[in-house]
Amino acid sequence: MSDDVIVIICGVIVIVAAIAVAVWKLRGAERRVHESTHKLKVYTDLLNAITELNLAGGDPYKMDIAKKNLAMTLNRLNLVGSTGVLRSTNDLLDFLNEHKDKDYDTLRLHNILNTLVIEARRDLNPSHAKKIEEAQVRYRFFAPPKK
Repeated sequence: MSDDVIVIICGVIVIVAAIAVAVWKLRGAERRVHESTHKLKVYTDLLNAITELNLAGGDPYKMDIAKKNLAMTLNRLNLVGSTGVLRSTNDLLDFLNEHKDKDYDTLRLHNILNTLVIEARRDLNPSHAKKIEEAQVRYRFFAPPKK
């Protein structure tokens, strides 16, 4: 009888341990999905803020709103962005500050934005990003000429 009790207790312990490990792994996966969803939102907001900045053109009112939106987005990005995204964002901001109210090299801007998107893709889905990089895809962005 005591052998049966020991076997039953060991079986219950193994089942409880297996369930605990499964729940722990599911929670970890759920957390990663939640983080990726939040990062995707912030990265999308960053690209949208840059587009708004480009579309503002010479309109001071639109430019002020676009700058405020970019500043708010950068605050969130600083909290969740990967190292590569933050470096690319620094390059972008350096470029924008360097060419404030001047004509700028659209190709250089697109190269910086491409690097930013590549880094964001690496952060969100590394395996898919690698396939895209191997295909040497160039991302396109709208940047109207400054007036």
